[in-house]
This record gives sequence, C-alpha cells and structure tokens, in this order.
Amino acid sequence: MEDKFEILKEKTIVALDVDTLAEAERLTRLLSPYVDKFKVGSRLFSAHGPVVLDAIDQCGGKVFLDLKYHDIPSVVGSACRVIADNHPSVFLLTVHASGGPAMVAQAVDATSSRNDLDVVAVTALTSLSPSEMGLLGIGNTLADWAEKLGSLALDAGAQGLVCSAREVEHLRSCFGNESIFVTPGIRPNSARNVRDDQTRTRTPAEAISAGSSYLVIGRPVYQSADPVATLKAIAETL
Repeated sequence: MEDKFEILKEKTIVALDVDTLAEAERLTRLLSPYVDKFKVGSRLFSAHGPVVLDAIDQCGGKVFLDLKYHDIPSVVGSACRVIADNHPSVFLLTVHASGGPAMVAQAVDATSSRNDLDVVAVTALTSLSPSEMGLLGIGNTLADWAEKLGSLALDAGAQGLVCSAREVEHLRSCFGNESIFVTPGIRPNSARNVRDDQTRTRTPAEAISAGSSYLVIGRPVYQSADPVATLKAIAETL
C-alpha cells in the first residue's frame, strides 16, 4: 500500500499565492521534503514576472503555471511557446476552455516540443455558484457546463482539465483515465469553515477518492502558522 506521504507528494500542488519572491522561495524550501510541485498564479507572477519560475526551479520545485490564458489563438500560442522554450520547471500550464477549440489547439501545439509539459484547460471556476450561471447567460448546470467545456478542450488536444473536485468524478467517468484532472478549492476538515471565495470545495481525501490527479491546496497551507505541520496533518487523512 502506498505510503500516505508518498501520496501527498505525488498528488499535492501547493499554491504560492503570496506577495513576495522571498516568501515563495521560503515556502518552497520549507515544504520541499514533503511536496515538489508548486502553483504560480497571477498574484505572484504579476508581482515578479518569469523570474519566479526560475527561482522555484533553483529551490528544487516544479511549477504549475496557472495564468489561465484566454485570448485569440495566436497570442495564447505565442505565450505558451515562450514558457515551453524558456522555463523547464513548468510541468503544467492552464488555458481557459471557454477560449474555444482553436485557442486550446494552439496552446497544445506551442508546447509540443516538451514531453514533460502538459496543457490543462479550466472548465468552471471553483468560485462559481449555481446561482451565477444564469447571470452569465449560461443555461446549463455547473456540472453540464464543465462537461461541455471539458469535451471541447480534450477534443482540441488538451492533456487534462481543471475543475472542481465536486465535478471530477463525473468528468472522469465521461473522459476516462488518460486525462489529467487538477482540482483547486481543496480544504482539509480543519479549514472547511473558513470563509473565502471558494464555493465548491472538498477535502483532500474526498478529492482523491473522486478521481483527482492533482490537488491544489493554497490558503490552508500558506496561511498556516506551521505549514509543515499542516501538510503532515493532511497526509494523515489520505
């Protein structure tokens, strides 16, 4: 049986949604005995740019670059090619599935020189609530909308999807075991009552059981007074 800490390391991506490069480097070094994958999103990237990708690489971490590219196909393709050609630490990057099949296909083509870099397409943000779907002019349920976008992206060549852990079991049943499923909005039981903008959350154990390939865990770790103890406690639940 796989060790709980091996599962933690295999499955967990710690989100570095912090303000300074120094804090990102500190967390990467501190947590690297337990996890080796870290998310860089728009907050950290906007503050420090591509230098943060190389800094995490130098600290021994691999990067999930979560910038959610969403633009005309040629622009997205060019951006993804820059990442593929210049930043070997990036092993996953995100595009928005709602950008359409041509855009997703350009992203995939632009990264095809790297066998160790996968494009995953964002379906329905984990902050969306069912009541907001109508406000966006979308007649589908959240689950149906995620499935529709997932089908579009995978047919266009994306290697996987980003979705809520509440949808992942259904999506895996639709699309099989070949695709990568990245699930943000992961909240340990100790943090389930924390108020934030994630509306569709699950615990790490629930997400893995539902079929998640990778769990993105942010605030419960980087806001913890003892991030290492928090990761160890999460491992014990797996």
